[in-house]
Amino acid sequence: MNRTEIINTLIKKNNYKRYLEIGVNTPAQPGYSHTSIQVETKHGVDPNVDTNFRMTSDDFFAQNKERYDIVFVDGLHTFEQAYKDIINALTCLSENGTIVVHDCNPRREITQRAVRASSVWHGDVWKAILKLRMENPNVTVYTIDADEGCAIIQKGNQSLYAPNSADPYTYYYFKKHKKDILDLISVKTFKEKMGLPVSWFEKIF
Repeated sequence: MNRTEIINTLIKKNNYKRYLEIGVNTPAQPGYSHTSIQVETKHGVDPNVDTNFRMTSDDFFAQNKERYDIVFVDGLHTFEQAYKDIINALTCLSENGTIVVHDCNPRREITQRAVRASSVWHGDVWKAILKLRMENPNVTVYTIDADEGCAIIQKGNQSLYAPNSADPYTYYYFKKHKKDILDLISVKTFKEKMGLPVSWFEKIF
């Protein structure tokens, strides 16, 4: 299950009408999804792509007066920017809305560095999820173990995550505790939550 399928599932399940994408790839790039999202109103924000709002996400949120049902955060892959984008997205999210954050489950240390050091780059977006899990009781957060890790954030309430380390913002700590940090679930579990059929392969694995 990829990010597009996850987003479209959430749109259909919740009858969402308005979609915002932070960080819009071009059709030539891997994971391009913008045109495949099936929703009535679709807005994209990217300073380097000819989309609805050709500007940084900071500039967009500073002038935005719209509300959105679902927001996909896939902009600059750094802890600070991803966290800022999530917090800003929460301010314009409808009450029953959902934020989807990409690149939350890096498999290797080199791909999660804040400064890109490999062809695959997740950045340290996972730290934004950790910060939300530790500090924000007014959201619910879980992460689907698919397509580099897609975190699902909604308004609600959660028990705050309490790390057993003085410095949980290290990859060593993340790798050891990521199931709890991310509240990581399988595609099978997500499909069951959405009331979707589960394949025999997903039932086994």
